[in-house]
Amino acid sequence: MAQEMVREPARELPVIADVDVLVCGGGPAGTAAAIASARAGAKTMLLERYGCLGGLATGGLVIVLPPLIRGDDQVIAGIGRETLELLLEADEAAYRNERGSSMFDPEGLKRISDRMCLGAGVFLRLHSWVVGVFGEEGRPEGAIVESKAGRQAVRAQMIVDCTGDGDVAAMAGAGFELDDKMIGLPFRVGNIDMERWSAARSDGSATEAHKAAHAAAGYDSYFGLSPFPIEPNVAWGNNHMASGNFLDPDVLTRMEVRGRRSAKVVLDVLRERMPGFENAWLIDTASQIGVRCTRRLHGLATMRFEEFVAERRFDDSVALGNDFRKPDIVYEIPLGSMIPADVGGLLVAGRCVSGDAEAMEALREIHCCWSMGEAAGAAAAMAAERGCEPKDVPVEELRERLVKAGVVVDLP
Repeated sequence: MAQEMVREPARELPVIADVDVLVCGGGPAGTAAAIASARAGAKTMLLERYGCLGGLATGGLVIVLPPLIRGDDQVIAGIGRETLELLLEADEAAYRNERGSSMFDPEGLKRISDRMCLGAGVFLRLHSWVVGVFGEEGRPEGAIVESKAGRQAVRAQMIVDCTGDGDVAAMAGAGFELDDKMIGLPFRVGNIDMERWSAARSDGSATEAHKAAHAAAGYDSYFGLSPFPIEPNVAWGNNHMASGNFLDPDVLTRMEVRGRRSAKVVLDVLRERMPGFENAWLIDTASQIGVRCTRRLHGLATMRFEEFVAERRFDDSVALGNDFRKPDIVYEIPLGSMIPADVGGLLVAGRCVSGDAEAMEALREIHCCWSMGEAAGAAAAMAAERGCEPKDVPVEELRERLVKAGVVVDLP
């Protein structure tokens, strides 16, 4: 049976801003892109649909970072390294081990992201959801935004899509492939007797309780529980609930409901069976569902995991990344992977760039999103400055500017 349709009347929209660079999405990629663009002198606006910056790193409670180094070599530098250093200086982050993995307070990252964006001169607008683009086909000239103020428009010379799902690029007609990496809903538990829990983990007696909680929660795959080093007596839970089409709001709704229920089930089992959890309580579940991947856009270049392992070098490398599972796998990120093959005036950064499924598993994490975002923001500012398309930006000059800003663009 055909779906019933209604016709929305045509209307004129007020243009609320005219900028050089419009960044859509305020997660790690978007904040880095906006900061880099504004620091390069471009008039920059950042739109975010939620009430805070940080994306899944804050609202999603994905609060762990792998090492930003390999041996003595810096891998993730620039704005990403600067952000972590600010968190550490403010006692909002702490290292977990000698290799350099760290965890951070999501509230701290919210505040520091605000400060860095506003300090760079970014025009920040929260509570604003991009619902469309306008301009000629294949070349958007701005974005249409919905908010409490109604339907409005922002005109821009360049757009950087950091929505995570590649929403803006898809609206503009960019090609993509769909991915369905497992969704999750992290949570935090407080009032734990850490000494007793640590002893149980050391002697192996915690294993059965952990397995029982995992089974009771019904997670399809991974369930992890880690001490949170910044706040005493707190643990962080992460999980892989299920795979699916996470562009479907009905699926997202079911996963949100399921995730909150599962977190409470985990707590109930741990209170009964895990030493140290007898008086524990649920602090919070993530306010943003943990979508790991949806669209992978078709770019001028496509990153492939086997090339990461082989340490392939790219003439247009503008950032480095590493694999959170094996941080010694370090790779170059080419500018072409952030430029849609079939749409002008647009770059993408974050977990929607052009890469194969296994490459995206290594690319989608916070630290890599910082690197990609900074490169995309700098490239967008340069394209706006020169009045050219992103694909025509002089790569060597862009690389020089990034290196001057502290970014590492070539494999050690």
